[in-house]
Amino acid sequence: MKRLAPLLLLCCLPVLVARADERSLEIEAPLYPARADEVFSPDGNLGERLITFDSPPALAARFHATARLLERGEYAAVLSAARDGATEAEAAGEARAWSAFLLLIGRTFWAIGDYATAVETLLQQLRLAEPLRDHDLLSAGFHALGLAYTSTRDHDAADRAFTEALVHAEALGDAARIAYVLNGAANNHLGRRDYAAARPLYQRALALRESIGDRVGAADSSTNLGTLALLAGDPTTALAAYRHALEIYQSIGQPRRIARGHRRVAAALRRLGRLDEAVTELRTSLAIAEPLGSTPVLEEIYRELARVHEARGELRSALFYERRQSATRESLVNEQIRQRIVELDARFQAERRENEINRLRLDQETKAAELARRRQQNLALGGGLALVLGLGSVVAAAQRARLRAERAARAADERARLEAEQAARLRSRLLQIAAHDLKGPLAAISASAARIAERPTDTTAIGDLARHIRTDAAHMSGLVREFLDSAAIDAGRIQLQRSPVNLLALARDTVDDYRPLAESKRQRILLVPGEDPDSLPPALADASRVRQILDNLIANALKFTPAEGNIEVGVGRSGKWVYVAVVDSGPGLKPEDLAKMFQPFQPLSARPTAQESSTGLGLFITRELVSMHDGLLEVESQPGQGATFRVLLPVAASAA
Repeated sequence: MKRLAPLLLLCCLPVLVARADERSLEIEAPLYPARADEVFSPDGNLGERLITFDSPPALAARFHATARLLERGEYAAVLSAARDGATEAEAAGEARAWSAFLLLIGRTFWAIGDYATAVETLLQQLRLAEPLRDHDLLSAGFHALGLAYTSTRDHDAADRAFTEALVHAEALGDAARIAYVLNGAANNHLGRRDYAAARPLYQRALALRESIGDRVGAADSSTNLGTLALLAGDPTTALAAYRHALEIYQSIGQPRRIARGHRRVAAALRRLGRLDEAVTELRTSLAIAEPLGSTPVLEEIYRELARVHEARGELRSALFYERRQSATRESLVNEQIRQRIVELDARFQAERRENEINRLRLDQETKAAELARRRQQNLALGGGLALVLGLGSVVAAAQRARLRAERAARAADERARLEAEQAARLRSRLLQIAAHDLKGPLAAISASAARIAERPTDTTAIGDLARHIRTDAAHMSGLVREFLDSAAIDAGRIQLQRSPVNLLALARDTVDDYRPLAESKRQRILLVPGEDPDSLPPALADASRVRQILDNLIANALKFTPAEGNIEVGVGRSGKWVYVAVVDSGPGLKPEDLAKMFQPFQPLSARPTAQESSTGLGLFITRELVSMHDGLLEVESQPGQGATFRVLLPVAASAA
């Protein structure tokens, strides 16, 4: 059997290579376009430069120093410095400087993957910039907003943002900024796999960049066009485009872009079957990337090396680089978690400062009331000298006023104390849950990596372990999002962007995304429209938040439904409402569950069927989001008879 194992691996090799090529189209597509994480590099293309900001001088100097921190990826320092700058600008009445610092904050949240807070911050930045009619600020702000929407796959909202950015970039008359916005809009089309729409935008951006002598921007556009060719099955054209871009990067000496350029060339060569040349390109790329210490770039190179060696039949080398990629990805996930914890703490500190400001404001109001009381008392006493008979009543009135002022002051202090204690409890609870619930998935990822190292020749086991690693990473991402959403709800910081939403299409996409998970648990999940889909009116809602509601309800149904069970998702209309109902065949809810199911951190009596974890935040967040939509959340359940969760959202005004 030991002698047969290598032969079996070699027999499976063509299938593995074919599957690797299929995965590369799905996984690498977002990596081929010119990356936006190089936005603030002074060596980047001209459209990547920051907004023009030079007054007042002190705030301008702070702004540019903070931008350099963002360029280096020091996100926690950026958030602290940019928030201080925004506070100082707001206090000084400098609306443009305030908006500029908010732009930095929004871009930072986008860089660390907190897309909801990025959108919220950038919308605030645009509200400040619009009265100023500052095309520089507006084009940069709408472009950043488009990037955030693209990252959340809200492609329609991203299209609207990029359209606004283009209007202001053209009014600004900056060809480099226009090309940069066109590139972002094209990347959005690429994300929705609309290659026909992306191509003319990339070509227009390329023509603009070449006309103004923006060599790096032109190379980025050439890279993007090469990506389209590769996705269309034309690796020869892609190779020519990638090599042209690489020559430009080498001429100006940009190590990060050069390393990624060699990696792209190797990918095209692999598709052409020129595997020896691909290995040479990747070794060059690795030699350039290792001194940079860029984890994302190294992870890309290790992945491509594994695929090339696998295609050459060098399975030992392929597994070696597969392990290197796995270890690199694990370190990247750990760094993202660290940044999330830093952000949780930063939010708590900001809330505590806000509570302190409110307390000081209440103290000032109390002192003003005390001064007014004393003036009234002095007037009353002066009048008492003339009106001896009324002295007693005047003194009594003054005494009552003093007591009321003292009670008001004590009440204000008590409110401030309670708010501070509540914020401290929230921070402690969130950090405790983060430390506890993230420990399990991290341990699972480490265990999977160890098992890969122990059995490096078992490709089937490695594939299974890789799927487990992806599942655990997605689970950690969901936990962190729940923590941040819960904190944002308590602080009243979530804002909805409502528009007509096709609830049936959104439910269909969600069901399709969860079908593999249901099948892995031997469950059946079905979409059941309640009426003719063509007659179903749109709901007035925030599409991304409704998707979050559906995610929570369907994930809960899958979590508590046993094997061979059914989950049905129904969509229909009821009067002035459009509804979506999630019906499961799980154990149902007990009366004591109904009393606490919407309270945070409250686990219910039922237990997940596959030992999944539960923070007790999902239903709390769902109810709050439905309430913010002016909607209704109905629950029907009997013990042992499953549960039905029905979300009713108002019909959009145009449809009504």
